Amino acid sequence: MTAFDNLSAVSSAPSARARGQLVPRRADVVDAGFLLVLSAIALSGFATTYSGWSYLAVGLSGVVLGVLTGHIANMLDQPVITLAALTVATFFLAGGAVVLRAQAIGGVLPSAGTMRGLADGSVNGWKQLLTTLPPVDGRGPLLVLPYLLGLLIGAAGFAVSSRLRPAAAPVVAPLLLLVATILLGTGEPAAPVLQGGVFAALALAWIATRARRLRPPARDGSRHLVRLGVAVAILGVATGIATLVGPSLPGAGGDRVVLRDLVTPPFEIGAYPSPLVRSEDQTLFTVDGLPDGVTVRIATLDDYNGSVWGAADQPATAGPRNSYQRVGDRIPTTAHGRTATVTFTVSPAYATATDASAWLPTAGAATSVAFTGPAAAGHTENLRYNLATSAGIVADRLRAGDTYTVDAILEPTGIPKDAQPFGPSTVESAARAFVSSRAQKWAGDATSVTDRLRAVATYLREHGAYSDGGPGESEYLPGHSLGRLTTFFNAPRPVGDDEQYAAAFALVANDLGMPARVVLGATPKKDGAVRGKDVHAWVELHLADGRWVPVPNTEFMPDTSKKPDKQPPQEFENTDASIVPPPNMSHPPSTLDNLAQSDPSTNRAATAPEPGTGGLPAIIGVLLRWVGLSLLVLGTLCGAIIGAKAMRRNKRRTRGHPAVRVAAGWREVLDHVRDLGMAAPRGGTRWEQARSVADQRVTGLATHADAVVFGAAEPGGVAADEFWAAVVKLRAQLGGEAGRWRRFRAAVSLRSIRPRTT
Repeated sequence: MTAFDNLSAVSSAPSARARGQLVPRRADVVDAGFLLVLSAIALSGFATTYSGWSYLAVGLSGVVLGVLTGHIANMLDQPVITLAALTVATFFLAGGAVVLRAQAIGGVLPSAGTMRGLADGSVNGWKQLLTTLPPVDGRGPLLVLPYLLGLLIGAAGFAVSSRLRPAAAPVVAPLLLLVATILLGTGEPAAPVLQGGVFAALALAWIATRARRLRPPARDGSRHLVRLGVAVAILGVATGIATLVGPSLPGAGGDRVVLRDLVTPPFEIGAYPSPLVRSEDQTLFTVDGLPDGVTVRIATLDDYNGSVWGAADQPATAGPRNSYQRVGDRIPTTAHGRTATVTFTVSPAYATATDASAWLPTAGAATSVAFTGPAAAGHTENLRYNLATSAGIVADRLRAGDTYTVDAILEPTGIPKDAQPFGPSTVESAARAFVSSRAQKWAGDATSVTDRLRAVATYLREHGAYSDGGPGESEYLPGHSLGRLTTFFNAPRPVGDDEQYAAAFALVANDLGMPARVVLGATPKKDGAVRGKDVHAWVELHLADGRWVPVPNTEFMPDTSKKPDKQPPQEFENTDASIVPPPNMSHPPSTLDNLAQSDPSTNRAATAPEPGTGGLPAIIGVLLRWVGLSLLVLGTLCGAIIGAKAMRRNKRRTRGHPAVRVAAGWREVLDHVRDLGMAAPRGGTRWEQARSVADQRVTGLATHADAVVFGAAEPGGVAADEFWAAVVKLRAQLGGEAGRWRRFRAAVSLRSIRPRTT
């Protein structure tokens, strides 16, 4: 039993743990009460993380179960290792009734499903919680986390309170729980006064209560009441000062450090192609409940990598995190405007478009998304939403007949006359360098950013031509790749559809200093249907007030009746343009069905080396991998053997009485001889063992050892050191005469490590 278990408990009673005492003592009840209240205050920090108050009930149930487990361990006088085992057993046995009642047998007894759910939640729950947009579903499997924290804190806190003497020791448990709720929570404090002032006051009161048990009771009851009153007054004043003055102290008021700001959600948006496309005249989905004239957003493309527009997935420098995260019951938003509840029904044409079916059509800034139908559970689990772009992805893809409801806030639109940019351009200068000369030319003499953008939009609308690459216009290719946009900017007359115009205008806006992105969406018809021909692209500008304001494509795109010249556009060389490979000449019959050529992940993928171009043959790579692994394992084993022998040699030379060290030195000589392959019997006297080696130096060392060990005078440390010096010298001589290979075999030999009798 460890010293931790043998320490006396804090109590006026002779022993804090009475074997077989089922009813807890008064001191234990007081400690459990303080622990429960402090844990409740600490768990209240999850108020901004979970929806509802179920998390608090589950967490406190874990604390109560932990306290009961600790009391049982105390009653049976069990060590800490047994307490840990009991805690694990309690976690799995009671977890079904507390957290996963739907999977438990009769809502109480554990089942195989509850065991798997509890195990997965205890290992992966923190990752799922940190990558889910709060508030998290207060009835789902992520409640395993507060249950586990409460159980551990309850068991550890009660065990420390009953087994350790320091008065402040058990306060560490709820304090750790408070830290955990802050780190796993959100940047918005749930109850700063409760978790700060009240928690500190109760913690100090608990410490004072435990400290008083170690002192004899005061003889003067009035003095005790005075002390109690003074203590309460001091705690009250300290709490008030901390509440009022704390926020103005140096370092206060900064952003809260939470783990969700440091964790990148495990979702790769680059695996989904850019859906900046048009389609045939087929119904993609229907919308119900959306006001007339309000657009539906399919995807937001806010990243231009020098090749195509795509969706980004990275932390933003300001504003909401620009990443796709799991969604809870509600989606937080800072948008203001009228609300709407919109129902979407997915049609087969959208579900079969493999490059678009993962994108979730929405309206405005969504505050909640609720799926219905057979695939609802899977879609809910696989939904990822980006707060910065108001776009959603369903990783398991939408299916024909899927229905979902979006509660949204529809923000007002309209660009102020002299709007200012929110910040610097979001597209790197190198990626947009090929548009700079044309952007400056089309902007003309305009001075402000908004005036320059209006000038560019006017030029494109009045001087450009519209073509979707239809019959007789096949030379005007679809897509928004670098090759297509370079042709668009370098031609004597810009020609394209809303796909090219939106992609080009967004690049120009970024080059002129206004952050811009491309949005793919549609305006539903009166009947709520959205067909392929209704899908269009427009541009959104990021203004200084934080809003992303849409610019309809009619502002920068010519009327569809303005057709290009009949003759193909002439080649025009722009010295400022980047040299790019020719674009793909094939024109797919439906770009909504085939978008591999505009997939950002495709453009970024590395190409495997062709045979004969410098790459190693596959067989050589396999051989190097397996041979290298084998050499690594072999080297590790050899190093372990050599290290073990060195440790044994050092122990023999430095440990014990001088006579013992001398005898150990002789054993070191025999072990080295055996490792070199020489015969050396296990039994017999030192002289007999030395004679079998047939080396005068070994015989002389045996005689020296007998003289020191059996001599009349008591051997001292000097004699032992001299003998070991002779041992080291003899080992070096024998090894040098044996040769390099034999010396290596002796170093890694296991002959001397095997049990023996000398």
